[in-house]
Amino acid sequence: MATSIKVFVVLVIVLLLVVISEARVFPEFSTMSKKINSEVLLRHLIHKYQLKRSMLGLERLSPAGPDPRHH
Repeated sequence: MATSIKVFVVLVIVLLLVVISEARVFPEFSTMSKKINSEVLLRHLIHKYQLKRSMLGLERLSPAGPDPRHH
């Protein structure tokens, strides 16, 4: 009885080692790729926002300088 439990425990440990050694990290699920993707997405959204504002004529232009006729 005790030997069958020991064999079972050893078999479970070996099985776990095999499963862990076969694991692969997929880039779309890693944290680094999420960070990169979020940065790319943010840049894309900012570019899209700026493009939309420029197409609608909402871009603010800085003044050329003080107006000589003012005071």
